[in-house]
Amino acid sequence: MSDLVADRIERALKRIEVAAAAQSQVRTKLETRNATLRTRIESALVDLDALIARERELEAQLAGDEENAADEEQG
Repeated sequence: MSDLVADRIERALKRIEVAAAAQSQVRTKLETRNATLRTRIESALVDLDALIARERELEAQLAGDEENAADEEQG
């Protein structure tokens, strides 16, 4: 093999290595971003669940208050 061919092969391999390293960095950044977003979404869901539970408690209280008021009117 001539030096020219060997040099071309070496340059091609170097480009492949550089591209593979860049893809690895992008993949790592995406995995980190995904983990961050997953954590934020899980936190938001916990907050939403808490809000829904509070709303249900308020609705139950209001229903109980209305029922008590109706009983007092009848009694």
